[in-house]
Amino acid sequence: MLLRFFALVIATISVLAIAEVREGGRSVVTDQEVSLSFEEIAYIVERAPPEIQSQVRTSEVSRYELIANAVAAKRVLERLEHMDEANQDLFVAFQFEVLSTAREFDEKRFQRDLRIPDLDALTRERWRVSRNEIAKVPEKRSLSHILILCSEDCDVDMKRQEMEDIRKRVLAGESFSDLALEFSQDPGSKQRGGRLRRAFSFSDENVDMAFRETAFQLKEKGDVSDVVKSRFGFHIMRLEKIEPEREYTFDEVKESLMAEVERRYRKDAYRDYLLSMGPTDALRIDQEAIDSIMGKLPEVEEVEPPQE
Repeated sequence: MLLRFFALVIATISVLAIAEVREGGRSVVTDQEVSLSFEEIAYIVERAPPEIQSQVRTSEVSRYELIANAVAAKRVLERLEHMDEANQDLFVAFQFEVLSTAREFDEKRFQRDLRIPDLDALTRERWRVSRNEIAKVPEKRSLSHILILCSEDCDVDMKRQEMEDIRKRVLAGESFSDLALEFSQDPGSKQRGGRLRRAFSFSDENVDMAFRETAFQLKEKGDVSDVVKSRFGFHIMRLEKIEPEREYTFDEVKESLMAEVERRYRKDAYRDYLLSMGPTDALRIDQEAIDSIMGKLPEVEEVEPPQE
């Protein structure tokens, strides 16, 4: 664990150069041309796994190894920044890795410092415009079922008959829950007397289609279905509860809706910020060099305007 963490320190030391560590911070470690500031050491320790944090608090050896690896990492960074022309391809790749990490840190900085206005009005407008898609809660069914598993090579007729016999016993008045405890092969619901843990809607794709269709043909609480075949095997089900279609109120969805509006606000704000950092009127492009890299653009034939 310790060695893996130290490898991570070396791999990410360039992050320290672009993180929120201010130049001129108090140096607490120096070794010839290398120095580590108070902020840099704190950055490493604060992001270390708990095991490493514990070791450096109690072991002088672990503490020295952390510092030694950080010093080595600084020297690795220095070497990468001064690669010669023979390693130009690696230098460019390194620079763009640093820029990618810098972009991530810059967005964190931007989002941390971004002032969020009162979003209540925007949230209410989002509700007004999208109420039909946001507010509708479809009808849901709560059921109990008994399952007899039937794989591809099972005796389908025999399994169906077993379930038909159980259904007859239910219709004759025996307890559905007791029969589920005795016969059901669904371990999740069996111990609850066949009761499924959650209600589901007709459009719930996590529920087998044949099961859904049969469930929504039941009309009244206590109705027992015919035997139905799903991809799992044979079922009978009993309707326990119907939750009618309804609409959420604004207060029910306000918190999640406001969070969605804030996410969009933050995304749009950062996009506008990036656009503001783009090219200016001073932009100049060496078109010949660009063409040599990307190839010349196809010529577009000019169309003369129609004559009056």
